Amino acid sequence: MRNKIINKLIHLIKKENKYDDIKLQEIKYGINTLYIIISRSLFYLFLSVILGIFDEFIIFFVFYVIIRSFSFGFHAKSSIGCFIVSSIAFIGFPLIANLFISNITMKIIFSIYFLLIFLLFSPADTPKRPLVNKTKRNKLKLYSLITIVIYIIGIFTLNNLISNIIILVLLYQSFLISPLLYKIMNINFNNYLNYKLNNERS
Repeated sequence: MRNKIINKLIHLIKKENKYDDIKLQEIKYGINTLYIIISRSLFYLFLSVILGIFDEFIIFFVFYVIIRSFSFGFHAKSSIGCFIVSSIAFIGFPLIANLFISNITMKIIFSIYFLLIFLLFSPADTPKRPLVNKTKRNKLKLYSLITIVIYIIGIFTLNNLISNIIILVLLYQSFLISPLLYKIMNINFNNYLNYKLNNERS
């Protein structure tokens, strides 16, 4: 069904515009990504309503999308793998957000950890999307750190549920930008360095 919808849209775009094959492939990739995001988001929304965690899911989703947009991070090699990992995060974490009370000591430890991880490893690129532009990398790191500081303030000032959700969001995203995960999954880290090296050799 997905391929039918995407191919039909590409056919309409090709009919109305004079794009070359490379441009059409880029558009197709964008449409495919958008389709996956929308379809999965609707699935998670439906499941969160069934499980009675709609509010928790929305809060988790919003906080995650913001920090992810600046810090990037690991992408699963397959759509199935991505779906499984995302489902665990977007449904599993909201489910447990109410199950513990984070004390001041825990919040301080987590806050220091998050600052260090995002300072060292954000933004984390992928082989398909190496962040070759140094200015862009620096801007993304700055935006990530500003967001982390705001999130940490939220951890200490907002109610227990939202505080827990922010902690879970940052734990999840800090794992996704960690070189350890890249190593476990046998994927290159800091791909912009490989991109530069290959260009220097060519």
